[in-house]
Amino acid sequence: LISLKMVDKITNTAGKFWRGVATPFVGVLKESKFLEKGILTPEEFVLAGDQLAHKCPTWRWESGKENLRNKNLPTEKQFMITRGVPCLKRIKDLQANEAAEEVEVDGDWIEAKPAFVVSEGGKETAKKEEDEVPDIDDIDNDEEEKKTEVKGKVVEDYFGDEPKDIEDLEGEDNVFAEAVMIENDANLIKSRTYDISITYDFYYQTPRLWIFGYDESGQPLTKELMFEDIMADYANKTVTIEKHPHMGINCASIH
Repeated sequence: LISLKMVDKITNTAGKFWRGVATPFVGVLKESKFLEKGILTPEEFVLAGDQLAHKCPTWRWESGKENLRNKNLPTEKQFMITRGVPCLKRIKDLQANEAAEEVEVDGDWIEAKPAFVVSEGGKETAKKEEDEVPDIDDIDNDEEEKKTEVKGKVVEDYFGDEPKDIEDLEGEDNVFAEAVMIENDANLIKSRTYDISITYDFYYQTPRLWIFGYDESGQPLTKELMFEDIMADYANKTVTIEKHPHMGINCASIH
């Protein structure tokens, strides 16, 4: 018997082949049909990308590989990309947390269990409902006070009673740079990261999302590892591994 996984693979392969053959015959959309059909012209895609880059500066246009550029898009605006988006947890961890927070009672009723917090020893304890959520301004003020105390102590220990010339602060003896470096290292959390890009799909005439991941050491993730961050219901169905149309590397494509 053919497994469902094999059926999905065959379907996706056939779909990619068909789109590759049919795309040149679809033609390039010239008139806007966004309100009627929800599709975009290449010009509308560029305008939307410009707006995204303006509102969210982490996004930017890229031209991609020269041999993969599409003549219907500006050379310097082939696709959009944002890099280094952190991914702290695997999908199985998130699903496990969801399952742990809900319990079925009295037939179809669902009762939410208290959220859990993990202590330094790794033990989970129920979070008290009456715990107040601190105001964001208070958090910012507390952090600034801590930083000020650290910097003040550094100044006092380094300078003492006698002032030193500013030139003495350069090079390896710059205790300020050392203090900042130590503080940053202590708070650094290593995680997987993803580059997320948006291209214009000339077959569907809509934007298309692509992701490419890196592990905690900055090494590219394999297909299997990237699927750890994608729900099983979507893997190899609405999320498939395909070659990026402008970078030529295998990415997870959401469609």
